[in-house]
Amino acid sequence: MLDREKSRLITQCTGDAPMGQLMREYWIPVIRTSQLIAGAPPHRLTILGQPLVAFRSPEGEIGLMDEACPHRAASMALARNESHGLRCIYHGWKISAAGLVTEAPTHPEHFPLERLKSRSHPVQVRQDMVWTWLGKGTPPPFRELAFTTLPDDQVITATAIVHCNWLRPLETLWDVFHSQILHHDANRQMPFRGDNYFSKEGRRTDTGMQYDYPEMLVERKPYGFMHINRDARKQTTGHFVMPCVQFHSVSPDPLEDKALKISVPIDDHTTLLWSVVFNRHGPLKSTGFGMTNLGRVKDRDDLFNNLRAGPDRSAQTRWNQDRGAMARGESFSGFVEDVPTLTLLAEDNYVLESQADYDRSQEQLGPVDRAVVEGRRVLLDALAKHQSQGESLGRDVDATDVWSEYVLSETVES
Repeated sequence: MLDREKSRLITQCTGDAPMGQLMREYWIPVIRTSQLIAGAPPHRLTILGQPLVAFRSPEGEIGLMDEACPHRAASMALARNESHGLRCIYHGWKISAAGLVTEAPTHPEHFPLERLKSRSHPVQVRQDMVWTWLGKGTPPPFRELAFTTLPDDQVITATAIVHCNWLRPLETLWDVFHSQILHHDANRQMPFRGDNYFSKEGRRTDTGMQYDYPEMLVERKPYGFMHINRDARKQTTGHFVMPCVQFHSVSPDPLEDKALKISVPIDDHTTLLWSVVFNRHGPLKSTGFGMTNLGRVKDRDDLFNNLRAGPDRSAQTRWNQDRGAMARGESFSGFVEDVPTLTLLAEDNYVLESQADYDRSQEQLGPVDRAVVEGRRVLLDALAKHQSQGESLGRDVDATDVWSEYVLSETVES
């Protein structure tokens, strides 16, 4: 369990919160590149509680800036998207995609415009993802990850807006054991897991549902930590890369796609959750995990828009859980979607939302929760180092060879 003050430290990210200040020291993805249309109106978004606008100029340049105009705070979401920049409709200030004030009608003709702050933020574009750095001063070099240098046809991305704190999606990824219970039916039916995910030697609930009790190991890494899940059928590894990237396993096939999630705080109660699938061996195959899952959804800008539960999903409707399907033995959780990944997403995120603002000091954790405990410790230690030494854990560490593995137990070397 985690006491309330420590829980607050690692969950709260807005305003002057220490975790928010630490996260601003890293490049983080904020919007899918395909959402930005050349010459179209600016796109409003919020990251770490900070209102922003992203845009693509008529010439194709991508920019990101505070929503408030640096002159007198009119919304730049109302701005004209003109050649090479946005022009505020209030007093005509124009700010380029590169973050420079290029015109300021409020100032004398020969005023040195370089003295005016644009409140823009640097961007990097990788794999249909716009990344930004929201810190102060000179940004650090962009830290490449295992998928960011691959050709476009080897990566697929999607986002979902989740109504919970940013840490919860990471905690459920660290909590590998829940996949055997919450995702019991989905994992058995998924072609990339199926019979490989469960043995016939495990334990059973009093209703006969079979699962494998695991051994969970953790190991600190320069970029964060690694966790190893061993059970009767398999060994899987997961890697947490500071501040909010989690690689998770997909299939025991070494040539199959790899996957990760990135949990970006919108504010303290809402999260922009990225799903990324990549293949380092070649283009994503039509029969692979990425294309048969994310590749089948119509709206990859918000995966929840693809769910059958509809917009009225909430605690009041019990997230439109299908109790009939549960009674008929068709679904353990009561959530079933046409695409396996969407079933997993629905199961995870409805449970996460159902936790509301729960008190972590009241948890009763078990051995399977070791990675959850370690992940929280990593974040607390990273905060302490940032506050005492100004260090940003793992920010400058080469993580290009970090991804998760999944091997069947009979192939694991003892």
